[in-house]
Amino acid sequence: MSSTPQAAASAAGSESDHQNLIARPSVGATADPRVRSVSTGDREVAHALIRKNYRVTRLEGEGPAPFVYSRAVSGDDRFALCRFEYRRGRLLTESDPSGFLVAGGVMAGRMSLTTRGHDLRITPGLPVAFPSHDAKTTESFDLVLGQVMLDRGAVERELGAMRLTAPGGLRSTATEAVSVALGRYWSELVLHVHQNVIGNDAAMASPLVRGSAFRSLVAAYLETFETNVVALGGADGLPPLPTTVRRARAYIEQHAHDDIGVVEIAEAARVTPRALQLAFRRHLDSTPMAELRRARLRGAHGDLVMADPTLGHTVAGIALSWGFAHAGRFAAQYTAEFGRSPRDTLES
Repeated sequence: MSSTPQAAASAAGSESDHQNLIARPSVGATADPRVRSVSTGDREVAHALIRKNYRVTRLEGEGPAPFVYSRAVSGDDRFALCRFEYRRGRLLTESDPSGFLVAGGVMAGRMSLTTRGHDLRITPGLPVAFPSHDAKTTESFDLVLGQVMLDRGAVERELGAMRLTAPGGLRSTATEAVSVALGRYWSELVLHVHQNVIGNDAAMASPLVRGSAFRSLVAAYLETFETNVVALGGADGLPPLPTTVRRARAYIEQHAHDDIGVVEIAEAARVTPRALQLAFRRHLDSTPMAELRRARLRGAHGDLVMADPTLGHTVAGIALSWGFAHAGRFAAQYTAEFGRSPRDTLES
């Protein structure tokens, strides 16, 4: 893969580039059909490409030879990961807001960001969210950065299902992660999406898996970075879910395949195990472990859908990989959750 397996990062991509992510022919060194890439050693060509792919109103670039520019994008129409490289030189751009929520971090080199309300020197490895509604000036030297681009319209449509709303339209309101732990969580999630979703043919062929990756990125973005999102009661009249419960559910979704329990989930939610149990009982009429079991059932369901029994895939093997050691109990729980047996799903 040409896109880097690290925390993905800054600057906003253009609508035309994102909307044509799947259809546009690949240009450059990669043969991976999931990746659309371009590279050049000609600085003037690079500047033309940057103007095309970003809403640039001013661009200055200079430096010694040999010069390297490359850009690789992979994902679907709701989310994309991008690796941007402008080596051996200084690049200054002024650009208008885009249609995306963009976050990530510098991987090599130096970069500064200036907007109406921010003046930031971005430290390599530090995840940041770029202000989404302000024009911005960026200056970089020998830069390699990653980008996670979330389509704003798709994210706003997802908010309703999360009992959230963004008055006046969704926007980021700060740059740094709200905590070191959540910044680390964001970076680990991006790495997971890169390696296990975008880097996996079967996963990318599954609308269910791609949708789960998108929703996980949305939840992590909203928890990791400050936005204007506020809670909204559902149509059923229930109160909104508190941040503690939403953070715990996002952690469960991301780590369902890991050896985790109430202690780890509570630590991610930044509360005690007892407080977490009470919050789940009050707001979900459930428990953290019951939610973890459902997440693992969803994971097993995804594997069963993609499995091929002619290749030796079995219900027992898939169940065991998701922590279900008792085949009969797994079958009963799966049938109750999905309305059909796991064997029916595997053989359909």
